[in-house]
Amino acid sequence: DVSSKMAVVWRGVSMIAVAIVALSVPCAGYSFPAVRALSGPRGVARRAATPCMDAEADVGDFGLGLGQKYGPTSPAHPMEKPWTNTLTQEGVQIVKAASNHLRDPLIADMADEEIFVSKDSIHILKHHGSYMQQNRDLKKKAEREKSYQFMLRLKVPCGEVPGALYRELDDLSNKYGQGDLRATTRQAFQLHGVVKGDLKKVIATIANVGSNTYGGCGDINRNLMTPAVHFPNNPAYVNCIKYAKAVADLFKPMTNAFNEIWLDGEKAATVEYWQKDIEEFNLDEVRHHDNGNGIITGHEVEPLYGRTYLPKKFKIAVTVPGDNSVDLYINDIGCVVIMEPDGVTLKGFNIVVGGGMGRTHRKEATFARAADHLGFVKKDDFFEAMKAIIAVQRDHGNREVRSAARLKYLVHTLGVDKFRTLVEQYHGKPIEPWVALPEWKYLDWMGWHEQGDGKLMLGVNIEQGRVRDTPEVRVKTCLRTLVDNYGVDLLLTPSQSVVLRNIEPAHKYNVEAVLREHGIKLIHEVDAITRKSIACPSFPLCGLAMAEAERVQPEINARLNAKLREMGMANDEFVTRTTGCPNGCARPYMAEIAFVGSGPNTYQLWLGGSPNQAERTGTATNIFKMKYADLEVTVEPIFAMWKSQRNTPDEALGDFCHRVGIPAVEEFMEKYEPGSFKTMLSPFAPVALPAPDASVGITSALLAKLQEEASARDMDTASLLEMIVGEALEG
Repeated sequence: DVSSKMAVVWRGVSMIAVAIVALSVPCAGYSFPAVRALSGPRGVARRAATPCMDAEADVGDFGLGLGQKYGPTSPAHPMEKPWTNTLTQEGVQIVKAASNHLRDPLIADMADEEIFVSKDSIHILKHHGSYMQQNRDLKKKAEREKSYQFMLRLKVPCGEVPGALYRELDDLSNKYGQGDLRATTRQAFQLHGVVKGDLKKVIATIANVGSNTYGGCGDINRNLMTPAVHFPNNPAYVNCIKYAKAVADLFKPMTNAFNEIWLDGEKAATVEYWQKDIEEFNLDEVRHHDNGNGIITGHEVEPLYGRTYLPKKFKIAVTVPGDNSVDLYINDIGCVVIMEPDGVTLKGFNIVVGGGMGRTHRKEATFARAADHLGFVKKDDFFEAMKAIIAVQRDHGNREVRSAARLKYLVHTLGVDKFRTLVEQYHGKPIEPWVALPEWKYLDWMGWHEQGDGKLMLGVNIEQGRVRDTPEVRVKTCLRTLVDNYGVDLLLTPSQSVVLRNIEPAHKYNVEAVLREHGIKLIHEVDAITRKSIACPSFPLCGLAMAEAERVQPEINARLNAKLREMGMANDEFVTRTTGCPNGCARPYMAEIAFVGSGPNTYQLWLGGSPNQAERTGTATNIFKMKYADLEVTVEPIFAMWKSQRNTPDEALGDFCHRVGIPAVEEFMEKYEPGSFKTMLSPFAPVALPAPDASVGITSALLAKLQEEASARDMDTASLLEMIVGEALEG
């Protein structure tokens, strides 16, 4: 209609006027990483061209783009909520709106001679898959200001890393990085230590080998997670992987900025390696399909995202019933494959919404949240339903307060029923009731598994995901040897480890030998606490880190194991995680016990997450500043209460703390006297054997070892000996 056309024209005129003003008025509210960025003609020009994210802004700075009909300032369907997004928006939204589809001011910053990029470019660069960092181990400011470097995060749907890509990353990290790679908790590789002058070369090389970095970070859909398995003859897993790759492509940014900045406007030399698996979906047509209900924005470049993309990061995982290796409930959207009774035909997907980990200490308005069950959608409606959820977050997510911008806050504010109604308005169809599922299991896919096609997979534990060489353990060289000599491909797991796939059965023992030669343990040699632990990188490169995480996790694991053994609980295990700050990158709030950095060498203690990572978060205790040195005295009363008061022999730590409640645990801890566990009997301790009626010769050294192990397992020596002998004789 005429009024709509006039509104579009007026918005266009307003944007031009704002741009003219921005070019003529310096931004007083701007600050750069170093003083010299403001000196000389280049500094002045850059300052004048910035969108001034720290200054006042009006709707002309963040409104709809040219041709755009729907977006955060003009939702397709109204819904009452505490924010409107029409009067003001937070600074990053202004930066995105002024970026010319993720180009500016990054193009200018990459062309200058500085070793860093500007504050606004930092936000735009994230959408291209990179974070600017400094080495915080350097204590002198002058040294830190010379340490600017860039981390690159790949976008590899489903964690698939073909051997050829690993080979390239291995070389790039040696030549341009700090000599290592890091497997993330979202099944991607990060490459650290790239200097600005090498950034274009590294990104281009990654793109030309058939991968990319755009969408690894930023306010768009991030890396798609799935179970780290390759079962080509299992229809449920096949559909899981295939549809996850399709969603990854469906929600990629459509701007050509990536190619223009990093590939000189050319196409990559190699098509992304996963494209062959999703050709059947014709995703360009799916992306642009307009159901008439407000999903399609009308924006000339970004039909789904519009001018300012999403309010904040967006995370999706897909899995099959029972397999919760992906931490389904921490995602903005989680999808579960539902098969027809024949087990062959795909029926559709269960969908959960509104999960997320990030929070801020002492700000109760921010919180970790487990996702809600939205419902079920048929296979033929799946892509449109997913687009509808994206459109709801695009139009209604909070763009006024960045700390409240994730989808979880929208779902929490509206309630899942109102949120479902809004999704249905965009979708144009009702969301069907949730399909009942079997109990979730926490799987990590470590060890040997048959793929079902005559080949094998092998899950290898990589502590905290750091792929590097040390004198004791040479993970990086080992993986390269296996890729070069045995043609294996990699799958990165949600627990920061690696699954080697496509191993010929004839090579099984050769592969094991290569692992041992490089100091890498097979999974039966890895203790359960280490196996179930993850940590974020934290120091020295994360700018948000308050305490150590990755660098202390091995010691934390060793100390927890030692305490369990001392208390006769060596057979017990749990999910534990450590982060250097409350942002939650290592998903600590889902763990049974977690340590969240709250200051130098101090941690907030969280308890009560599900051992299967299902449907609830843990709870913060009243311990906000646990000193790192006090780890043992902190956990001893928790373990003592768990050991002496659990309901069943296998009641998990997280389930126990959740059942009795955190206040009860805190009360027990307050009254507990160190060492009291020695008088607290487990109601499920093994019954001692009757007095022996025979004797057996054994060396004193072996007897001492046997007694030590029996004590660690809360058993008497004779019972442990009988168990060992019995198991040996049985096979």
